[in-house]
Amino acid sequence: MKTLVFGALLCAIALVACSAKEAALRSEEARPPTAAILYMTPTAAPTFVPTVARYSPTATSVDPAEAEPSSLEPATCERVLTAQYAAASDHCLAGPDGNFCSGGLPPIVEPDIGALGAPGAIVDAARVDSLHSPPVGLARGGGLVWLRLEDSLQVHAVFIGDLQIRNRAPANSTIPKWRSLTVESGDMPSDCDLAPKRGALILQSVYGESAQLTINGVAAEINGTLIVITQGSATRFIAIEGRSRLTAFGQSVDLYVGQQLNLRYGDGDWTRPVQLPGSPVLLDYDLIEHLPIALFERPLPIPQPGYARTQGGVNMRAAPNIESRLLFQVPAGETMSVLGASVDRQWLHIRLGNGETGWMSAELLARNLGQNGPVYDLTPAPPQRLGAYADLATVNVPAGGNLREAPDTAFRIRRGLPFGEEVNLLARSPYSPWVKVDANGDIGWMALFTLTTKAVISSLPIDYNVPLPLRANPTPSVAFFSYGGGHAYPDPSGGY
Repeated sequence: MKTLVFGALLCAIALVACSAKEAALRSEEARPPTAAILYMTPTAAPTFVPTVARYSPTATSVDPAEAEPSSLEPATCERVLTAQYAAASDHCLAGPDGNFCSGGLPPIVEPDIGALGAPGAIVDAARVDSLHSPPVGLARGGGLVWLRLEDSLQVHAVFIGDLQIRNRAPANSTIPKWRSLTVESGDMPSDCDLAPKRGALILQSVYGESAQLTINGVAAEINGTLIVITQGSATRFIAIEGRSRLTAFGQSVDLYVGQQLNLRYGDGDWTRPVQLPGSPVLLDYDLIEHLPIALFERPLPIPQPGYARTQGGVNMRAAPNIESRLLFQVPAGETMSVLGASVDRQWLHIRLGNGETGWMSAELLARNLGQNGPVYDLTPAPPQRLGAYADLATVNVPAGGNLREAPDTAFRIRRGLPFGEEVNLLARSPYSPWVKVDANGDIGWMALFTLTTKAVISSLPIDYNVPLPLRANPTPSVAFFSYGGGHAYPDPSGGY
């Protein structure tokens, strides 16, 4: 009898378990699938031009919180992020003026929620009242959005990750849309140490121009690159290039490269600060360390906290030693960002406002710097764009362009390249607006004006191993762009 009762009990337990399993399966089947876009680089060797692959959703969805990998090795993390950023670059980096462009996961747009529903989608900036881009996620892609207002406001913007912006320019006024806006950024926890940690707005004035905006109730005159991040009840205005002037309650503060201004706000109200602007402090490097600078309209290295300034004419050299090539002499009064220092800390690796980089003796400079910057003796390569816009150029001369042996018309023509032929950019000249190119394995030099490209020419390395044309003056002088210093692109007379 006991045996029969025990057996019946086991059967009842089994039936309940089966019913529960079937209910779980039915519940799982009822859940709608979640669309996902994954970016892959299915090549044997690493490449900066990944294949973009859209994967159909599976029959069962994955909770977004569960989609993130539990941990990633640094090499894997870098590869995944690079693939995401390169795909976003291909979608949006060369977009038209006056538009938002989504490079990753769709942001929430008001009033037209689905206006940016796919990577590469664009929408007229005048049609958007607010936008909220999603966090950067390693498994699911990321929120990456561009806004170009070159013609109207002289500014380009990039939205990195969890960021909400709202237009605050009155509808019935002469103030252009987006001249006044509010920004709120969110945390982006990640198991990848190379991923950005917080949503950020990157604002870059058009080269050589001044952009004037009102951001979170602060009037900002931007000459260079300004990053805006909110954290807690504060807005952080961070200068990583040039100089900006910030004004609140009639009080103005000049913000130099390597500095930030912190302003407090009322709970949830980003329309105006609750304090007068104080003195700038050294930038918080941890906030901006892993921003994808290759996605900026004008890529530039993240500077160290603080800046350096010439007190007299100071020589800039190609390497941190007195025997290295003299690039040019920088006059007194130039404020420069500091990228790093030599191992012995006797030399500083600096960046001028026109984008040129080099080494200067630390003892010859006035400095306002943080304590713990990177040290190295081998000059790192400047940042360049990713994907299709990294180094591709096209011959734009109807009659064809000449490929020469060195960067000047005085040198022999190797051969002509027909209109429309694509070449890869390798380097730039140390004394002329020419670039070194690879034309299907044939290496030579072409005048920059004969090519159309979206690459950032100032990010190409300078090839100093070229012969000097007879008419050039090889002696560096106090003239800012004499022989040896390369050329400032896109405009030698511009800068910050």
